[in-house]
Amino acid sequence: MPVKYHLEGNIAVFTIENGKLNLFTMEMHEQFYRSYLKFLHDDNAKVAVLTGSGGNFSAGDDLKESDTAIKSRENPRWDELLINQRRTKPMISAINGWCLGQGIVYSLLLTDIRIAGESARLGFPEIAYGMGGISGATRLGIQIPSVHAAYLALTGEKIGAEQAKEYFIVNEVTKDIECFSRAMEIAKKIASHPLIAIETELDGLHRGTELSRSSALEHASQQYINQRKLHLAAGNTAIGDLKNQVSNEKGTS
Repeated sequence: MPVKYHLEGNIAVFTIENGKLNLFTMEMHEQFYRSYLKFLHDDNAKVAVLTGSGGNFSAGDDLKESDTAIKSRENPRWDELLINQRRTKPMISAINGWCLGQGIVYSLLLTDIRIAGESARLGFPEIAYGMGGISGATRLGIQIPSVHAAYLALTGEKIGAEQAKEYFIVNEVTKDIECFSRAMEIAKKIASHPLIAIETELDGLHRGTELSRSSALEHASQQYINQRKLHLAAGNTAIGDLKNQVSNEKGTS
């Protein structure tokens, strides 16, 4: 019952694997957390793809085990540690089949780009079992339009891939068989860029929603200056190469 982790070039791949529904156990949350830290601290890993095996992403937590852990609170809540860890590198989710509960929480909070297979079914069914609050944990009303957030959180209804795209939960819908390969295609494009630029851009995306406009501009300006200093110190010619490429393209157009 693992969360498998491996590298494909500069792309880290996390695979949720636990039976047909890929339910999360506390052991799996811990595996995910430790592999996640490895990903963040490995300079060879520039971007990650999160997916599930066997046709489903994840239908959420194994509630019996989760309830026992909540009652005892003796051991670390690895899922909480994972979610609260500030992420410095982008992640992409490849979602097939069921994506519910903790599965959709991880997708919303840990991934920046989401590709859904046509079989994907997403939702927040917890309210039907007397467990409200997931919209607050995911800041759902900030991530998607508030009317869609309210509908999903309060009805507990499960929606299909195309509706998830309309609600801005996922970026694209593909055939199931193409879902993971499309996520990897996007990951390869991201991984083709310098790591410092990837990390800086992601930091700007995240902080831009948290800071005031003036603070966000000041932060972005300082980040740009820091990057330019590093490039100059290293004798990096990327900017010059880019200018030449643009000039050549204009000359041939």
